[in-house]
Amino acid sequence: MDRLRILLISPIPTHPLNAGNRARVVTLLEALRELGHNVHFLHVQQESGDDDAMRLAWGDAYSAFPWERPRPLIPRIRRKLFGWISDDIRYSYDIDEWYDEALDQQLKDLHARNSYDVVIASYVFFSRCLECFGPETLKVIDTHDAFSNRHRHYLSQGEKPKWFSTSPRGESKALNRADVVIAIQDKERELFASMSRAQVITVGHITPLSSPSESIRAGEILFVASNNDINAHGIRLFLAESLPRIRQECPHAELVLAGSIGNCVPDQDGVRKLGHVDDLNAVYASAEVVINPVEFNTGLSIKNLEALGLGKALVTLEAGADGLAEGKGQAFLSAESQSAMASAVISLLRDGEKVRQFERAALEFARTLNRQTVEALEQVLRPRKASS
Repeated sequence: MDRLRILLISPIPTHPLNAGNRARVVTLLEALRELGHNVHFLHVQQESGDDDAMRLAWGDAYSAFPWERPRPLIPRIRRKLFGWISDDIRYSYDIDEWYDEALDQQLKDLHARNSYDVVIASYVFFSRCLECFGPETLKVIDTHDAFSNRHRHYLSQGEKPKWFSTSPRGESKALNRADVVIAIQDKERELFASMSRAQVITVGHITPLSSPSESIRAGEILFVASNNDINAHGIRLFLAESLPRIRQECPHAELVLAGSIGNCVPDQDGVRKLGHVDDLNAVYASAEVVINPVEFNTGLSIKNLEALGLGKALVTLEAGADGLAEGKGQAFLSAESQSAMASAVISLLRDGEKVRQFERAALEFARTLNRQTVEALEQVLRPRKASS
């Protein structure tokens, strides 16, 4: 494939690497580089990051834009006056409501200097940036997630909606700005294809691979997560409904919480909180079982892929298995309830050979997924090669 000049625009920083969506941006940038392309990264600073670390990682290919959140009057008035009528009005944003128009000039300046062959916008709510580029540039959206009526997932679990949600019409408008839309898993690919004229291609997440560790601590159950509402909801249910039964039947069991997720639960017997960890590989290495107790989710569970890539025996609720169906029961265990999750964890803690079998299968499954993802990424870029 010809060497392409590519600009990736993201409101999510790459450093520090402490969340799944950041890992997504990092691995996409690295994969494009490994394919031989000249890749630039523009961080639109909606979410703060470590600028020094990003400059060290990406060098002259890194730039930043000091984003300021717009405050458009009409949608705010609409939510205030009519939000009581419908949750869809109360919690939905216009698709471009978070787009800072001052970004346009920086994009035009970058394009004038570098003549990008491909521009990739992360998230549909930043899709308007694609309008700064003409037909000479292949326009791509890496969706990360589906945002049509996303607030309903939170409300169905008794949680207050967070982050961004829009209408199906708004998401369709965003998708139609692209030549190619990247879905992170097949279920969302089917959704986006029904909403858009663009070509839609599934490009999963490339995860680092490492052989299973030999330094496992018997009974150690690991959950790695940030303290967002979805993760907090899941771990509280696990602590209330799953862990007591696990410890009753496997008294040596201990739950280890890595990351800020530990901030949302009280100190208690059988739970060890590590807080922020610089070397997650060492934390994963000692775990006998990795869990993902998240009860609702969209997109693709990066934390599950990380565990599989490190060759860990994984137990996840069904929400975390979206996009990974081919590995169910073979590369990892999937549970439909907290009770079933407890049973699955107990079955592993009681059978070391079963743990080893899942470790080997997890690593092979992750290797297969990585290969498929790289092939799909090459397919995304193929229209530009054909027209060049």
